[in-house]
Amino acid sequence: MPLTPIDIARICRAPLAHVECHWPRILLALSERGIQGDLPEVAAAATIAIETARTFQPIHEYGDAAYFTQHYEGRKDLGNTEPGDGARFFGRGFAQLTGRANYTRYGGMIHRDLVTDPALALDPDVSAQLFALFFQERSIAPLAQAHEWLTIRKRWNGVNRATGMPNGWKEFNDCVCGLLEVIHE
Repeated sequence: MPLTPIDIARICRAPLAHVECHWPRILLALSERGIQGDLPEVAAAATIAIETARTFQPIHEYGDAAYFTQHYEGRKDLGNTEPGDGARFFGRGFAQLTGRANYTRYGGMIHRDLVTDPALALDPDVSAQLFALFFQERSIAPLAQAHEWLTIRKRWNGVNRATGMPNGWKEFNDCVCGLLEVIHE
């Protein structure tokens, strides 16, 4: 049985209006990249729920300029090489795009100047395109087909150094388990 916005909102504890608004554009962006199927949709819905703090809309990472500067300024692994990059290129959107290098690279891939206007990553259509591109580049669909949920979460958000587990793992796994029940009904 395919996932509906009502299922996603209920299981992921997200506002139904946001899921109804954004789920079709997510599915379209994924489809444009050749990504379809129940299991990839489970991975997408659960990922978006966690990355957006269950709002199911493009959001900016929680924090202020001081927080972003502390965590991202001078991070060469993110391409933050210019003064102010940390506070400018913090996480945004469905995918939580972070770092000058990613804003440059992924913006170029979708033909949008995200470096000049980083807030474009919050536009729902742009954010959906970025999400689908991340999904494709991280090979999430094949992992979903193989039920490699832990690996999906690691690839998306890395591992918490203190716990050794992916950030947001429990919440993600709860969403996945509930969504899997729906598609197997």
